[in-house]
Amino acid sequence: MFHSVHHGRAVHAKLIKGSISSFLFLQNHLLNLYVKSGDLANGYKLFEEMPHRNVVSWSAIIAGFVKHGYPSQALSLFGLMHRDGTTMPNEFTLVSALHASSLSDNLTQAYQIYAFVVRLGFQFNIFLNNAFLTVLIRHGRLEDALEVFEKFPNKDIVSWNAMMAGYLQYSCLEVPALWFRMMREGVKPDNFTFASILTGLAALSDLKMGLRVHAQIVKGGHGGEICIGNSLVDFYIKNEKLADAFLVFHEMPLHDVCSWTQIAAGCVTCGEPGKALEAIAQMKEMGVRPNKFTLATALNACANLASLQEGERVHGLRIKLGTEIDVRVDNALLDMYAKCGCLDAAWCVFRSLRNRSVVSWTTMITCCAQNGQVRKALEIFEEMKGDGVQPNHITFICVLYACGQGGFIDEGWKYFSMIRDYGISPGEDHYVCMVNLLGRAGHIKEAEELIVRMPSKPGVLVWQTLLGACIVHGDLETAKRAAGHVMDLDRKDPSTYVLLSNMFAGMKNWDHVDMLRDLMDSRNVKKMPGSSWIELEESFLPPPALQGFA
Repeated sequence: MFHSVHHGRAVHAKLIKGSISSFLFLQNHLLNLYVKSGDLANGYKLFEEMPHRNVVSWSAIIAGFVKHGYPSQALSLFGLMHRDGTTMPNEFTLVSALHASSLSDNLTQAYQIYAFVVRLGFQFNIFLNNAFLTVLIRHGRLEDALEVFEKFPNKDIVSWNAMMAGYLQYSCLEVPALWFRMMREGVKPDNFTFASILTGLAALSDLKMGLRVHAQIVKGGHGGEICIGNSLVDFYIKNEKLADAFLVFHEMPLHDVCSWTQIAAGCVTCGEPGKALEAIAQMKEMGVRPNKFTLATALNACANLASLQEGERVHGLRIKLGTEIDVRVDNALLDMYAKCGCLDAAWCVFRSLRNRSVVSWTTMITCCAQNGQVRKALEIFEEMKGDGVQPNHITFICVLYACGQGGFIDEGWKYFSMIRDYGISPGEDHYVCMVNLLGRAGHIKEAEELIVRMPSKPGVLVWQTLLGACIVHGDLETAKRAAGHVMDLDRKDPSTYVLLSNMFAGMKNWDHVDMLRDLMDSRNVKKMPGSSWIELEESFLPPPALQGFA
């Protein structure tokens, strides 16, 4: 009826001047216009001034407050309607009230509303039942939701999708069983169902079932839907099938920014950062505007390639986008400059950040530690604490790593003891850093005693770190013990055999070197060849001598 709030206000004024402002039909249309457009102030003012209200009036104002993010106010209005007693709610009013309760913390009120639904005889209304099901799932009451779901006499696809969403969030292992039940009962899945099942199977890494679902999508003619295409790409990426993900991606008739960002992020995850940058370049050629997730992915790719030139280009794009970017992109920018060894650029980005998260501080600590400014890294940590930012377990790993780089044993023990002060239990990575710190300084015995005192069973990396320190300092007996522990935990890890072999070779003990090589052959342990990358005419290639191993 009205095309804009401005026109609606003009009509509203004419109605008042014309002394027909009391017509309930017209007032309800105006009220609906205000609340749907987000002008809640004028909508509520009109509602308050109405001499008479019917169920349409109450339903419109309650729905408007829910839609625009004010569930508590919507519930207050519903309570006022109930106390007023002159108007009984209908299905639309009750759906809005249940929707509001799904967005609030008061689950008791949701049960009270549903009891009212039953009392009014609406217990078989599918819209109300689905709304109540959503309330229970959003409040984490999955068992209660399942009980309600099983009692539905007339489930529709929304009911099934709600349960699928609940299992995805709280009990992913149940997703396949629900899917098979849907198929047995002849329920026809929609786009949301397919996207949900693929998300669940991706989380479970169930490639076999995912292939069956993919076949069903193709058979049902749903392959052209962008949301399903994106879910399929994500499914194959999570299963480390990048080639299959690209096949699905290229078969999609349309791509949005999520599609491009997802395939680029998949390339980074699967160890193909160069392909990620190619995908983002193609996206720009297609005229698709990148978002903050695209930029974060591009920066991660540049960081993995240590490509400063590409990283600076992305930085320029970040500047152009301005306020559309949040701190996560700037953290990725920091990480990129750190991994490219550009400490000055990293400092410029860090100092320009208005809101530094714990990730920002931690990244800067790592940046300094990796680029030879270990004392500065510890100063940043102290500055971080002074700013009231709570360090997390990763922050302490980076601080201990900095101590190891600088050989600061006393500081290392101080920060290691400080971990519990922040409610963090030292994990294996913290112990690895301490063993590395002590081992570098030649305190082999102290490092081994620390491992023995660990509250949980030491893992491979802790013993390997001790083994590396023993080799540097020539402690053969401790090296044998450490190697024994590593091989008990992982007989197939080639690095342990290589470390021991190098130690024996350094001692010119060739018999033991040969023995280790024979042991590797008998256990089918293969040493992985190393590789590196160089940038050549804006493409990333392994050096010629290493191309066979890339």
